[in-house]
Amino acid sequence: MNHVRLAAALTLLLLTAGCAQSQASGGLSGTYVTNIKTVSGLNGTYHISFSPGRFVIHAPYGLVGHGTDSISGSRITLHGPGKCGVAGLYSFTVSGAWLTFRKIRDSCPRVAVLTAHALKRS
Repeated sequence: MNHVRLAAALTLLLLTAGCAQSQASGGLSGTYVTNIKTVSGLNGTYHISFSPGRFVIHAPYGLVGHGTDSISGSRITLHGPGKCGVAGLYSFTVSGAWLTFRKIRDSCPRVAVLTAHALKRS
């Protein structure tokens, strides 16, 4: 019976390591959406698309911003969009279809959009 538990634990460990590896190498590829209703001046629906090393934010009123990103483990560094001249550093988690960012450091307004709510993969 102990061998069965050990095998199950090792299998779970290997599967978890595989998920972390694919997330780190593939990044957050895909499009995520959030609807902000609580941040004055930023309210509306945002679509954020990630592809390896890049992201695009589609904001309300047809505004589009482009930036670059780099991922290391569960941390992401964002450069841009627009006048965001200082890099932002966040930790992130993906749980099913949901992406959550936690600010480590960022002085750019993008922090309000990224951390207001979890984003849902669309």
